[in-house]
Amino acid sequence: MFTNARSLTAVLAAALVVLLAGAAHAQVYKIVDADGNVTYTDKPPVNGSEPMDLPELSVVETEPAEPLPGATEETAGAGDSELTPRELRRMYRDFAITRPAPEETFWGTANQVVIGWSTANPLMADMQVRLYLDDEPQPETRQTMVAMTLDRGAHTVRADLLDPRGRRITSSSPVTFYVRQGSRQINPGGSAAGGAW
Repeated sequence: MFTNARSLTAVLAAALVVLLAGAAHAQVYKIVDADGNVTYTDKPPVNGSEPMDLPELSVVETEPAEPLPGATEETAGAGDSELTPRELRRMYRDFAITRPAPEETFWGTANQVVIGWSTANPLMADMQVRLYLDDEPQPETRQTMVAMTLDRGAHTVRADLLDPRGRRITSSSPVTFYVRQGSRQINPGGSAAGGAW
């Protein structure tokens, strides 16, 4: 009937748990046959064996679970309906920096640059985006575009998408771009051929 000893042990353990759970209402008998197989039953065996004395089952009262630090009332009560980090990663797998374009150069913008990100799915409540400009974290935001005044030179931007608990769900690929400004000292005529960083 059973393919191996492990299956038999698992079945017997499950039966023991069921029998022990009802021990408060019924007697339990342990039967060992000639081959050493053990059986537990609530029916007295024919040989007149005495019932086993089982310890009383203990009940442990537990405290209600405390919400995680940083969890809002909304997320604390979400329960099973809250998406797992894996589900959120799948939902926002297209999260990316869309502005500036990779290797884009900004001329004559008074060093102003607009940084933007996007994803096909709208952000869920309390989700945030944290931009990193040259590896320096910027304030968290939900705005899809942020204007910044930057020094001339090469810059790198990337972003993390954070869930309502502040956990990183996914990160964008970094984008390198350049801010340049024309110089009248190098190009007094103002033609597009000259210029400096």
